[in-house]
Amino acid sequence: MSLKHSIENLLRDYPVLFRFGSRVYHWFNNSFKTLSPGTPEAILKAFELLKSEGRDPFGDYYEFGLFRGYAFLKAYEHSKQLGLNDINFFGFDSFKGLPAAEGIDTADGRFFEGQFSCSRTDVEKNLAANGMSLDRVRLVEGFYEDSLTEELHAQENFRSASVVLLDCDYYSSTVEALAWIDRYLVDGTILLFDDWFSYGDDDQLGQPKAFEEYLEKHSNYKSEHLWRFSHNGNAYRLKIS
Repeated sequence: MSLKHSIENLLRDYPVLFRFGSRVYHWFNNSFKTLSPGTPEAILKAFELLKSEGRDPFGDYYEFGLFRGYAFLKAYEHSKQLGLNDINFFGFDSFKGLPAAEGIDTADGRFFEGQFSCSRTDVEKNLAANGMSLDRVRLVEGFYEDSLTEELHAQENFRSASVVLLDCDYYSSTVEALAWIDRYLVDGTILLFDDWFSYGDDDQLGQPKAFEEYLEKHSNYKSEHLWRFSHNGNAYRLKIS
């Protein structure tokens, strides 16, 4: 376990100190790099797997929870590296950090209102400064309960999803993201859950609970586990019969 995670565990029983420590950490550690070092590689593996299968049409990339935009940028770079030049990139974020935790999302104080905040302007600057062309990019701003609407479906040419990164931390946010993107998921879509193990192996919290309930609502959906990725990620392939 890293020093950072050891300190987090020590402070978790003291919510005020934990939130203060988190804010101080992100203030000093303002690197553009992702907080989940295995995520960029997981995106690359997903693209490589789908390309090796000759997927046609390949489908678009969707990311829920951008923070500073690093994983989003890497998805773009990986697509160029692999010659996948027809992918559109859709990113969904409040750009104000997490909403206030409610219900089971308050389980241990791990997440709190305003955490992982980065303005849309700063995200767009980060992407442009690192060479990402924004002509195939669409950023959707707002908390999911407000932004992931029926009207949004008609506002863009959303196509089937090849890879979906769910880096939205909360159970409730994962539920909302899966419900909205459902119509773009197809047989073989790869779902990357960045926060699968945020609560250890407890499958009644966070993303495991959200995905289990999602599958229960769709009797013709199955999931195939692909791999784990650092720190808390799990990759699944959706099977639709």
